[in-house]
Amino acid sequence: MKLTTKIIISFLITGVILSGMISKLYRYDLPLLWVISISIILAGVIGILVARIIIIPIDRLFQGTEIIKAGNLDYRVGTERQDEVGRLSKTMDDFVEELSTATQSIADLQELNAELKDQAEEFHANEDYFRRLFEYSNDAVFIYDFEGNALDVNKKACDMLGYSKDELLKIQFLDLQTKGELTRSKSASKLNNETGSVRFESVFQRKDGSIIDVEISSSVVDLKKSIMQSIVGNITARKQMESSLRESEEKFRTFMETASDLMFITGPDGTFAYVNTAMANHLGYAKDELIGMSIQDLYAKDTVEASKMIRQSFSAEGEDIHQLIWETKNRRRIYGEMKVVGNYNSEGQFKGIRGIFRDISERRKIENSQRLAQMGKMAADMAHEVKNQLMVINTRAQIAEMRKPEDPEVVSDLTVIRGQCGRVNDIVKRLLMFSKPSKGDFVLADVNETVDSVIKLVEKQYSLNSVEIKKDLATELPEVLMDVKQIQDVFLNLIGNSYEAMSGGGEVIVRTASTRGSVQVLIADTGSGISESDLEHIFDPFFTTKEEGTGLGLSVCYGVIQAHDGELRYTSELGKGTTATVSFPIPNSG
Repeated sequence: MKLTTKIIISFLITGVILSGMISKLYRYDLPLLWVISISIILAGVIGILVARIIIIPIDRLFQGTEIIKAGNLDYRVGTERQDEVGRLSKTMDDFVEELSTATQSIADLQELNAELKDQAEEFHANEDYFRRLFEYSNDAVFIYDFEGNALDVNKKACDMLGYSKDELLKIQFLDLQTKGELTRSKSASKLNNETGSVRFESVFQRKDGSIIDVEISSSVVDLKKSIMQSIVGNITARKQMESSLRESEEKFRTFMETASDLMFITGPDGTFAYVNTAMANHLGYAKDELIGMSIQDLYAKDTVEASKMIRQSFSAEGEDIHQLIWETKNRRRIYGEMKVVGNYNSEGQFKGIRGIFRDISERRKIENSQRLAQMGKMAADMAHEVKNQLMVINTRAQIAEMRKPEDPEVVSDLTVIRGQCGRVNDIVKRLLMFSKPSKGDFVLADVNETVDSVIKLVEKQYSLNSVEIKKDLATELPEVLMDVKQIQDVFLNLIGNSYEAMSGGGEVIVRTASTRGSVQVLIADTGSGISESDLEHIFDPFFTTKEEGTGLGLSVCYGVIQAHDGELRYTSELGKGTTATVSFPIPNSG
């Protein structure tokens, strides 16, 4: 029901009620005061009704308007009345809702506008930043289309090629390269179009006609607009350095490969990364076999401990020079002098060693021969002096015996003196033989017969002490030049040494064989063996491990074999026996 209708009806009802009540009051002749009081009360009631119907909703509507006006767009009048006030309240609520939505939209737009403004400022800042990167890049930068037409170039490009920017923008990118490089550049450009990026080397020609080496890194910037970018770096200095390094490396490699010394490079773990031809040939390996092999694998077993001390010294000083023994593939020992230098990178990290190994085996033989010659001269001088005095003593003893002394003790002493004179005389003979081995009477002789004659002399005696001699003699051995008597003495001495090394019994194996250019005799025993330290000195004069030995036996044997242009070698391992190898050259074997 409309508000006006309600008001009219209220006043009509009130008027009717007042008229009725006033007429009744007058009928009862009530005083005027009562009539006025009742009228006031009725007027108050009517006022309350009017206030509830009209004034309160309008006041509430006014208060809501003030709240909304103050900025609280979340406030709603929220009446459920169906009259004009109710519809006005709802209209106001709808308006506030729309106003709130519009305000939020405006706020969103303002926020978006601020973000766009920030993005615009950032874009301009980035654009300026990238422009500066473009202009002041250390490399030349070219922007061009798929046809090669230049769109933009930076300052470095102008400086690199000697053109102004306007001049460069008129030159196609491919035309900057020399004719010889165009094929490679076109292939790279084609690949670039397929993959989106490519890197290759080329050659550019500057405005003054000079040539520079460049490295080009090209990529597609905008496929839709067919725009590409190429970053070009001047690598002329690097190419010249690489060329110099290649030349140096080639010279170094040529030097390494033609050197007679054994040269190598290892990694940090000691494995060979490079070996020269001389090293491979000298050790009997193929290069591929040595690459990846540890340097420790070449050390002779008895030098492993010494090599540890060498490594410690090297770790402290960064380089070292020392003597050591390597073994070839067929286990032949090589005495050498090795110098090693540490290889470090720019950060000081250890990357391995560079080394040179020089074979001094022949030098050692020469030094040994010189030392033996000096010892021989000294031994000869001493032998002559001793021999003269010994002759006097022996002669006096003989004269004393001829006088036939009656005292039996004197006779016994003279016998001892003459016996010791004989023993000393034998030593003197050995000294003289050591100092100057006799050239002897050289004839062509059969090595097997010589060996067999010596074995027959001693095999029965040795068998009594549980030492058996086994023979393994090759057939059809070529004859060699020898002094049979001297060689028999050598074999007798070598077999005797084997016998003395087996106090508890054992076997002596005598084997002959023919190799290319030589006849060999191997005398092996199952005795106690010789230590590596003693093996180094067995041919030294007066060196012996026997309690009553003179230390001249092997020295004399060594000298005799050398006089025959042969070779005497010893190999041994403690607890596993010893092998002596005598080699004789075959006459006219080439």
